[in-house]
Amino acid sequence: MAEELNKTRIDHLFSMDIDLDAWGFYPSVSGGVRLNATPKGGPVFNSKGTIGEVIAGGEVNQLLRYNGVFELEGRVTVKLNDGTLVYLPYEGRADFCKPEECKAYADGKLAGPLNTYMAVYLESTDARIDKQFAFAVGRLNDVKAPTKLMLDVYEFECLPI
Repeated sequence: MAEELNKTRIDHLFSMDIDLDAWGFYPSVSGGVRLNATPKGGPVFNSKGTIGEVIAGGEVNQLLRYNGVFELEGRVTVKLNDGTLVYLPYEGRADFCKPEECKAYADGKLAGPLNTYMAVYLESTDARIDKQFAFAVGRLNDVKAPTKLMLDVYEFECLPI
C-alpha cells in the first residue's frame, strides 16, 4: 500500500492579468520589508477567451522576511461574464533573494520580477466553484514597485486509488 499513490487531476480554471496600484513600501518592519498594493482591475481569461474581469479593490501584501523568502497574501474578486462572483483569498511564498540582500531591497537597490506560488480558497455565488480546491502560479512584474500580477489558477483534485 505504501508504494501506491493517489490519483491526481490538475485542470487550468482561468488566468488573470491584474493591474496593481502599489501604495505602501515599509523598508523596516519587525518581520522584514513589507509592500502593499491594491488590484485595479484586469481581464480574466481561459483557452476560450475572456470570461470575466477582476473587480477593483482587495489587497496584495508581500513581506520579505530577513531569510530572503517572500510571504504573500491577498484577496482578489472576479466577476465572470455570466454575473458569477468569485472571491479568491490566497497565501503563498516565493524565494527572491539571499538574506544578505534584504538590506539592498529595503534601500531600493534590488528589484525585478518575482515568481509566486499560492494556495487559493475559492468562494463563489456558484456552488460548484465553492467545492473546488485551487492553487495559483504567478509572477509580479516588479517586486519593488509592481504594476501587474499575472496569475494562472488551477483546480486540484486528489482521489484515493
